[in-house]
Amino acid sequence: MATSRPFAYNTGSTISGTTQIGSLAVGTPSSGFTGNPKWWNGPDEDLGYVICRPNTSGNQPNPGSLPAYIRFSRSKLKTDQSFINLVNSVFKQTFTTTTQCTSYLTTNNYWTSWVLPYTAGLYKTTYSGYFADNVSFFATATPASVGGNPATSVQTTSIFEPSQNDGENFSCQWLGYFKPTTTETYTFFTSSDDASYVWVGSNAQTGFTTGNSTVNNGGLHGTLEKFGSIALTAGTYYPIRIQFGELSGGDVMTFNYSTPTITKTTNVTGLVFYNSTTNGF
Repeated sequence: MATSRPFAYNTGSTISGTTQIGSLAVGTPSSGFTGNPKWWNGPDEDLGYVICRPNTSGNQPNPGSLPAYIRFSRSKLKTDQSFINLVNSVFKQTFTTTTQCTSYLTTNNYWTSWVLPYTAGLYKTTYSGYFADNVSFFATATPASVGGNPATSVQTTSIFEPSQNDGENFSCQWLGYFKPTTTETYTFFTSSDDASYVWVGSNAQTGFTTGNSTVNNGGLHGTLEKFGSIALTAGTYYPIRIQFGELSGGDVMTFNYSTPTITKTTNVTGLVFYNSTTNGF
């Protein structure tokens, strides 16, 4: 699903439902505006980091050949380095950090989708009830404390369900991003009792099913390890979703990863993040 938002060139008062940055009125991805001033939908922010800036001459090319007072740029990839490259290319700079880039854009009243709302860890939510391989269960279930699991928590160094028996008939979901340090194929593992699934990439956000999971460790079973692999690019924030459920008996869930150059480990320190505004993506 594409994520874009409306923009307009606005030199008057702030328009309700928007953020005013210099002469730019910036809406949210779910907002829609019509009429004057002329509104333009920005590029898909899921494909790269976007910069919007005013074009006071009003001659920005567009499909309708209309007067356009704003212009867009988007990075080739959704990585920090690609964002730095974009700023340096568009504005003829030699920045080496995202902080330098955002400081420059802020000073000039330019808008960018690059933000660092990401906090270390994956956001874990616990629910009463067994999800029974129904990946949509979590969308309507009510968070609840179960055993040693608080209703919500954040795990930063490893992703797991505590090894002690936390009771019966509950489920957990972890949301956030996995940011690899190397460009290579990553293999992800879950060892669980009962079912667990992992999605890494765009389908972790929308369209996730048991069939397109990166790791499919579904069904009722004792402690069982399954794995799946995916090619990842260093420095990219990949959405990740992990689901786990316990029906009865013992409960356990551990998450590991490995690559051809990284020995299998549970240590995700510095690799996992979540959006602290949305408690997920």
